[in-house]
Amino acid sequence: MAQDYLAVHEKAELHEMLMFKTNCLQKSQAMQSLVQDQELKTLLQQDVKASQTNIKALQQLLSQ
Repeated sequence: MAQDYLAVHEKAELHEMLMFKTNCLQKSQAMQSLVQDQELKTLLQQDVKASQTNIKALQQLLSQ
């Protein structure tokens, strides 16, 4: 039978991943205003959207 909860070490790993993705999101957002190349700016925008989705998923896992 599957467990409906996470072990302490699993929550710690998820929290570490959440902090890493949050830092990546902040850096990508900050770099968007500095970048001149449109292709790179587009990649950063895509990274921001993906990071936001990943952060929401990690938050949901941690709230279980």
